[in-house]
Amino acid sequence: MVMKREGIVHPKFGEKFSRLDFEAEPLPVLMLYPAPPPIPLEAVCFEVAGLEEHPRVISWSALKDLPRVTTNPAIICQIFNWSETVAWEGVRLIDFLDYFKIDTHPEGYFAFYSRDKSFFEGLSRDEARDPRVLLAYRLNGEPLPEQHGGPLRLVVPFLQGYKSVKWIYAIRGYRNDPIGIKRLLGQSPTGALNDKWKGQYQIVASAGKVGDPPLFSPIVEEKGEPEPTKTEFLPPVTATLSERTAGKKPISSTTKLKEVIAIIRSQKHIATRKALEAVGIFSYTTQTVLGRSKQRGLRIEAEGKEAVSIRFLPKQYFSIVVTEKQAALAVSAIVKANRTGVGVAGDGRIFVVDIEDAVRISTDERGGTAVS
Repeated sequence: MVMKREGIVHPKFGEKFSRLDFEAEPLPVLMLYPAPPPIPLEAVCFEVAGLEEHPRVISWSALKDLPRVTTNPAIICQIFNWSETVAWEGVRLIDFLDYFKIDTHPEGYFAFYSRDKSFFEGLSRDEARDPRVLLAYRLNGEPLPEQHGGPLRLVVPFLQGYKSVKWIYAIRGYRNDPIGIKRLLGQSPTGALNDKWKGQYQIVASAGKVGDPPLFSPIVEEKGEPEPTKTEFLPPVTATLSERTAGKKPISSTTKLKEVIAIIRSQKHIATRKALEAVGIFSYTTQTVLGRSKQRGLRIEAEGKEAVSIRFLPKQYFSIVVTEKQAALAVSAIVKANRTGVGVAGDGRIFVVDIEDAVRISTDERGGTAVS
């Protein structure tokens, strides 16, 4: 049997795919997870949320005023070693983001979620705003087939094919890299194309900040393995920590860690976030809670009834795990952000707690390395 696409390489995790069909037209069909139930294009709705915005839903019909474009870039699957040049028709992602005012931090990221509820990938803000990125709904002049991500998918022609998320339904902004599913599964350390593919198709990487950077050195495959697969895969989970972080200068795993817990007035939420980021602290957890303290609370009076006091008030809770040295910076930033006037002490409480250990689940890094 003569294969249409010569040179297909099946990596060791190929059996994990729900469907692999390399003879399909006009593109191979690759599904890591089962396809979601089909829906018509008119039924497509986006769940979107910028970094500082409330979530909202945008229907496909709301995109009617956005310009439609057709492009002919190659889609490249570096992992399985194939490429195809096809015609995509769709709406530029940058037009969509600008039209609906969806944004993130200038150094932030966007995550794109598939309707299969399992697959997602991230792009830096700069990559997402590259005019080559499409929300595509037609393929070679026909409605985008369901097996290729229809009725709507992302097309990112300057990165590996898996970054072009199929059956797209949600877009969310993040301050930090959301780290896509392929890297979390250990199937690819980076979405970047290697020099072979970029040279073959004269592809220029997106300008600005790069998302999803490589974290680990590649595995050296057995002798005789085709060249494109040599930089594709993360080390197996049995590799030692030093093997998985080769080339990276991590914080020592023995570095003392602290958790800085702050409970502040809810209206100081944004000011506190900005103060933390100004001193280089970008990783933290925050949520709205109810607090009770020396504050007198709220007193509600109704005619003819006894006044009722509400002693629990809305507060903002911050949890920040940092090195011992960074803890002092975090405390100083929080105190400064929560002052109620020049030279006037603010309101709230800060607790600094010793952390015995930390574990990054996706990589099994521990201690200071896990929070770097």
